[in-house]
Amino acid sequence: MALREPVPMFQHRGHVQTSAPSVEPVTADELRDLLRETSAGLPDSEAEGFITEARQYVEEITGLALITQSWKLAIDRWPTQREPWWDGVREGIIADLHGARYAGHLTLPRYPLQAVDTVTVYDEDSNSTNVTIPDVFDIDTYGKPGRMTLQRGATWPVALRANNAIEIEYTAGYGDDATDVPAAIKGGIKRMAAALYTDRGDCPSAAAKAGVDKLVSAYRTARI
Repeated sequence: MALREPVPMFQHRGHVQTSAPSVEPVTADELRDLLRETSAGLPDSEAEGFITEARQYVEEITGLALITQSWKLAIDRWPTQREPWWDGVREGIIADLHGARYAGHLTLPRYPLQAVDTVTVYDEDSNSTNVTIPDVFDIDTYGKPGRMTLQRGATWPVALRANNAIEIEYTAGYGDDATDVPAAIKGGIKRMAAALYTDRGDCPSAAAKAGVDKLVSAYRTARI
């Protein structure tokens, strides 16, 4: 009986934000209205700090990108068990190449996905090659999370560097304006920001966090 190499479920990923959102989903005035506070008691700079902290918390627990922002994902290898064997052309039946043993797509961590901007692969000497995305991948911006799917008949671009052999730059978010963000998420951010203000100097209460988590849970993608 032949031993099969197990399919790796996880791999190292480097993921950094390269362009922050230009606005926040909630304004200082909206937070003050919730708190029944004045600009003297809660200045814009302080209110905006609480809102940013709350927004980042909601994005982290859900995987969302709310207002348009850019990210770079670096991975060591493509999500496939092994490369198909070659003798000048790819061998094997299509079911073997694209079947259950082979992951034919790569998911992007932040969503909603707007676009995959660049894909760069590196050889063993760290020389870079830019991939022509439409020739290799179908980009799914409907899925949550979004994904890059290898086209039928295409092969994964060769990436040989031991670490971070593949870099993917992409744009995610509901849109450019606060009005694009779902109301439930904006409500969660306001509640979290209000808790940060009320409990300033201490960590927000567990009840406050639990309330926010529950409010935005419908937007969280379960991972298995």
